[in-house]
Amino acid sequence: MKELSINERFIENAITIFGLSIIKIAFSITGNKHDAEDVSSDVFLTLWKTKKRFETKEHLKAWLIRVTINKARNLVGQAFYKHCAELKDDIYYEDKKDNRVKEALSKLKPKARAIVYLYYYEGYSHKEIGQLLKMKESSIRLRALRAREKMREILEDME
Repeated sequence: MKELSINERFIENAITIFGLSIIKIAFSITGNKHDAEDVSSDVFLTLWKTKKRFETKEHLKAWLIRVTINKARNLVGQAFYKHCAELKDDIYYEDKKDNRVKEALSKLKPKARAIVYLYYYEGYSHKEIGQLLKMKESSIRLRALRAREKMREILEDME
């Protein structure tokens, strides 16, 4: 199997193919558009600098998601980040129901948001999410169940 070598065209293609997903995953953890974009940029810079070789696109995607999760978690874990508030100046939603779901999702803890996002928006199975987050599948299932229950409560309170 031919390895995918890293060059400028490779990076451009990776951004085109995976860029939006990486930003969405980062946003699901940070809850902040600008931080998600920063994480995404950092992820692709890390890709540019890596000496790792990728066997397939799926291998590359899994690596990008893992790096995104790690970088977003590191950012959220910083003391400075915990004492900041986002200025929501440019967020517009057309669908009120979608807006409510996004708001409920934003109220979950970062790991729960990541699990919900990867499952419902990216289509990963519980087993695959477990591999990405380095957790047992049963733990992912339990956290997903709790996240859905918490979102249901949040949505009911919004009514």
